[in-house]
Amino acid sequence: MNITELTDSACRCLKDQYFTDSTIYVNYRRHWNGILKSTDTEFSTKVVSDYLIQRCGRDLLLDEPSTLSLKEYRIHHAFQSLIFFYNFQSMPGTSMVSTIVRIKLSEFDDQCLTSYIDYVKDLDYSQSTLKYCYNTIHNFLVSCSLTDICDSQLLDYFKSLSDLSKQTVRSKLKVLKSFLYYCHERGFIGLDYIPLFPSNKLRSQTEIPSVYTPEEIAQLLEYIRNSGYTNKRRNYAIAVLIAVYGFRAGDIKKMKLSDIDWENETIRVDQSKTKQRLVHKLTCHTGNALAEYILKERPEGTSEKVFLKNDGFEMKSSVTISTMFFNAFINSGININGRKHGSHSLRHSLASNMLSNGIGILEISKTLGHASVDTTRIYSKVDITQLRLCELEVPRHE
Repeated sequence: MNITELTDSACRCLKDQYFTDSTIYVNYRRHWNGILKSTDTEFSTKVVSDYLIQRCGRDLLLDEPSTLSLKEYRIHHAFQSLIFFYNFQSMPGTSMVSTIVRIKLSEFDDQCLTSYIDYVKDLDYSQSTLKYCYNTIHNFLVSCSLTDICDSQLLDYFKSLSDLSKQTVRSKLKVLKSFLYYCHERGFIGLDYIPLFPSNKLRSQTEIPSVYTPEEIAQLLEYIRNSGYTNKRRNYAIAVLIAVYGFRAGDIKKMKLSDIDWENETIRVDQSKTKQRLVHKLTCHTGNALAEYILKERPEGTSEKVFLKNDGFEMKSSVTISTMFFNAFINSGININGRKHGSHSLRHSLASNMLSNGIGILEISKTLGHASVDTTRIYSKVDITQLRLCELEVPRHE
């Protein structure tokens, strides 16, 4: 079997196991595409080894996964999976066919869940938030049906979350607490279980955002502009807009051609999060990046959206943008050093760098379109220069 036929079959296998298109591409297909471009001979382990030596300088298949960098590990995993599929006609790992969210609930639980989702829809939740609420509650109801819910069941569920991150636990408990409160208020359950929920109160503004220096941002932009991707002009224009204006990925995805006023040299976004309209002056850099994409790369079509996929269709999710930045940070040579490296980190970096240049909190808040200036104050914790002015003498121990 040649490599093209093998990779196509492997992707169909993943699809049959209910892996999403984005997961298949990010974890597998994009790594296999490299070997497809270099050869389409009969598949063998030696062909893979030769390709890895040519691409990475050594055969990653021979290395222990724990010794590899994140980028190398993903390449290693993709090709080990392809070899496994070649040998056994199945993909290693767990099938997605039995994921909890596909398990059918009882009629009563399903009615309660549907009623709650209809309720929060009126609160103007985003589609991604609604989906998260649905999945979180559905998974909870699989193990804790409302028909026989009790204290011990709920406490056992809390214990099952112990392996998750603190942020994930907080977000899940917030959703479930709201759901159970709603069910008690509507009479779906007789007891109020809210007192059983552990306290998840956080001190205000304790999170420290991940930020990058102007030099690192310039290195990232240079990598994206010179990448070998067919949609590099689109990716570069998106990166410039976020780096210069701090736009959110979701607002970039929804941006229309009519939002760019070439005559008055302005660009605007209607923010989904705050419902506020942001208008910024087009700089030469941003204007040129947009014009390069629209005139030379943007597919023709009927869509009014600025940024489209290669086939001319609209991007279904802002995950497309986040994944692009995630991969660009890894491949650009920037030392991530434990920092987050999605599109939002450019927004954080803009605010932090503005603050270090002496720009006030109010102006930064206006630039980012924050609903409250208090949201912007978090960036004061990464302004090391100003924080050093507040240093206190360490008291002597006597």
